[in-house]
Order: sequence, then C-alpha cells, then structure tokens
Amino acid sequence: MLVIGAALLIAETSGCSHGARQGMNRPLPNLQEPSRILADYQPWFGDRKHINVGYSTMDPNVLRNQVQRARNMGIYGFAVDWYGDRRPFEDRSNALLQRVAAENNFKVCLMYDEVPEDNGTATDDALQSFDKAYRNYIGPEAPGREAYITYQGRPVIFIFPKRGRTNWDRVREAVNQWENPPILIYKDEPPQQYAHDFDGFYAWVHVSHRTPPDPHDWGKEYLETFYRRMEQRPGSLVSMIVRPHGA
Repeated sequence: MLVIGAALLIAETSGCSHGARQGMNRPLPNLQEPSRILADYQPWFGDRKHINVGYSTMDPNVLRNQVQRARNMGIYGFAVDWYGDRRPFEDRSNALLQRVAAENNFKVCLMYDEVPEDNGTATDDALQSFDKAYRNYIGPEAPGREAYITYQGRPVIFIFPKRGRTNWDRVREAVNQWENPPILIYKDEPPQQYAHDFDGFYAWVHVSHRTPPDPHDWGKEYLETFYRRMEQRPGSLVSMIVRPHGA
C-alpha cells in the first residue's frame, strides 16, 4: 500500500499565541476552510533499493489510477515523502505525481524528511531542498503548481524530523522570502528554541512498546499526550496521522 495514513487537518482557534512569534510573526487566522483528509504517499516503489511490489511510482498510468482511487475514498490529496536531492528517484516520482494531480484536479504537498544523522549538513540540506521545492513544486514557475495544497493562500509543508539538528530559524528566514511563505507543520514538537518557526504540529500515531505487543493498542496514550501538549499551543494548526491496521 502506498497510502499508509490519513491526516485530518483541523485548527486550534481558541486564543492567540500569547505573544510567541509564529512562522510569519503573527497568529494564523481562525479556521475558515473545511477540514480535509490527506493521505501520506510513499513514492519509492519501482526503485531497485526498495521491495518490488509489481508496479512503479514512475508509471503515469499507475499514478492516475491511485489518484482516482483516492478521490473515490474521499481523500483530498497526498502528502508526499520527499528528501530533496538526497533521493533522486523519489524526487522525479513526486514531480510526475504533481503533474498527474494537476491534470486530474487532485492535490499534493510535500512532507520533507530531515537529514537522518547529526553530521553537520542538515541545515544546508534543508535550505537547498526548500529552495528546490519552491522552484519545482510551489513557486509561480513550478509545473503543476495549481495542484499544490494551500491553506488560506499559503503552501503547506509537513516536516518529518530525524536527528539532523536543522537550524529552523535559518530555514524560516529563507522561506519567508517566498511570494507566499509556507505553513510549516512539524511532527510532534520541535526543539523549544525553534517552536516559533512552525505554524502547526501533527501527530504520527505510535503504539506503545509493551512486551508482548497489545493487539488492541491503537495509540491512545500517545494521542492523549499529544493533544494535552497542543492545548498549550493555541492558535496553531493541528493535524493527525491515523495508521490503519497492518500499515
């Protein structure tokens, strides 16, 4: 399965940010658009580095079929795992998917995967990747940009953190120069010194690590903790990743 999770976009509207600087130095407006269901999309099938599942995400016909199936399930768009130039196959697949989405009135956005190790390259990689994202997928000259997901006119980018120790202050400063600065949504909570760089947060549901595993554990404890923390961040966008059984 390419679609392993759904993100329900909702908004925390109770109050403002208590003076904390947000992504654009102001709180986001209250929710003015309906909630939307997104699906996390993994674009690496067909690459020899991954298991052979019998199809390739570089096949336009496969992508058209997946888009149609997603639409039939009420899915608004895909949040696509993306690594910038670190994974050329996934980048080419994403470019093709965005063109197919534009042709079929479907939507996509990026889920940027941070550099996995603390090797001193994370910030430069993020800066280069976001610059490429703007040129190739989001900005005014990007092919198929009409398919890119926006919220109140601003492009949406999910962040999947690893251990790279990215300096998000520098990234935010760079992307604020875009025509429409993006809404950055971080998994769980960022390092405290960078919390003001993000407009929202998302839950990526984790089950507990009990031994033996509990087949009835669907991540309740994790979600309760996540939403308690989000109560301390009024004015932020909040979304949730739901993993279906067996994903």
